[in-house]
Amino acid sequence: MGEDDVFPPLWEAPDDRYHAREILEVQFARLAVAREKRLELLRNGYMLGEIVVEEADSRGLAFRVEVKNITDGHNVPTGFTGERLVWLDVTVLDAAGKVVFRSGDRDPNGDLRDLHSRYVHNGELPLDPYLFNLQSRFVVSQGRGGEREAVIPIPFTVTALPIVRPSTLSLILTGEPTTERNHRQGIEPLGHRWADYEVEGDALTGKAPYRAVIKLNAQMIPVNLIAAVERVGFDYNMSARQLADAVVRGSETLWKKEITFETAE
Repeated sequence: MGEDDVFPPLWEAPDDRYHAREILEVQFARLAVAREKRLELLRNGYMLGEIVVEEADSRGLAFRVEVKNITDGHNVPTGFTGERLVWLDVTVLDAAGKVVFRSGDRDPNGDLRDLHSRYVHNGELPLDPYLFNLQSRFVVSQGRGGEREAVIPIPFTVTALPIVRPSTLSLILTGEPTTERNHRQGIEPLGHRWADYEVEGDALTGKAPYRAVIKLNAQMIPVNLIAAVERVGFDYNMSARQLADAVVRGSETLWKKEITFETAE
């Protein structure tokens, strides 16, 4: 505090402030333990498997990354699979440290560069064609036929009826309309998925060897879900921006691997 700052009446007594700090330190320690246990639990469900190099020369780089479910009890992700982000963040650099390829990075809002990114939707950033994300997707039936992905923050859609086909049944018993479905993209028990990546030769700088840094990350919810519910407001007068930043800070890197490409120029 500055010399001219004063404590509010509630905190004028130094002993009260010291006591409050002791309480905070206990809570911070508990949060640290909770985060450690959460990371331990997630690491018991996921594993980075093999990394297979299929091409490494002046024409470009091509490689595959295996993501494994190492549990024998249920799919991963589990729970609210339409909100759980588990994705690969891949960076390829040349010998000087220049980035020549990125996938799994975020837009300025904190979203991945998928179809629900506002920056991608507005044409300000390109879609990430190599994005590997185990998040399930909500798919809704449209009024004029066909289906499309949607961000659904509640058990029924609030989108204008001419766009989304209304349900013909009461939602009291089903909890969700029959005109939407969850397109699951998780991994079955003890199963695995492969992510394929290609770096075009034009992107290479000629400064070999190239190195790929691969991270398997997990996050509670996507930022676009916060944008979908911000109209109702948040506790503690938090703004959508503050909440989004906190969600991004809470993401975890479960596993990390690096691989060096021995290019045949």
